[in-house]
Amino acid sequence: QAARLARDGDVVEIAAGTYRGDVAVWLQKRLAIRGIGGTPILNASGQIAEGKAIWVIRDGDITIENVAFEGARAPARNGAGIRFERGKLTVRRCRFTDNENGILASNGPDSELAIEDSEFAQAPRNRGSLKHLLYVGRIGRFTLTGSRFHQGFEGHLVKSRARESHVSYNLLYDGAGGQA
Repeated sequence: QAARLARDGDVVEIAAGTYRGDVAVWLQKRLAIRGIGGTPILNASGQIAEGKAIWVIRDGDITIENVAFEGARAPARNGAGIRFERGKLTVRRCRFTDNENGILASNGPDSELAIEDSEFAQAPRNRGSLKHLLYVGRIGRFTLTGSRFHQGFEGHLVKSRARESHVSYNLLYDGAGGQA
């Protein structure tokens, strides 16, 4: 409901708790979304917005802070915690676990993605399609700082096709049982 009701410039606060099957498409041009009172967990529970992700970020200048995304699966086997289609997206202190892709960014040449202090882990173990903990398409600029990646499976921990990729001060390791 918040995705439908929010207006440009709003701050959307999500109370800590587990939200099952609560998927959304965010259409706003300017928005901040943040978890409060702990980390809200968005568990896909078999649901997926537009066959793509738990959250689809259509276009705009969006900031997401302190939210966990879990269990994204899609019929095309590329379900994402967040599908970033266009604009500018900043992800801060978020967690992505057990998703076919943690974040999957499209190919907008003017788009920018910044990820800070976040965790990407535990790729699904089913064989077939590659699972990337983070897949950045052909966007203009990608910045990754202070984040942790572990327990991948048959895909990349971090894959970027961005024109500019700035990756610094992160921990990327397969860890126990990882097969990235």
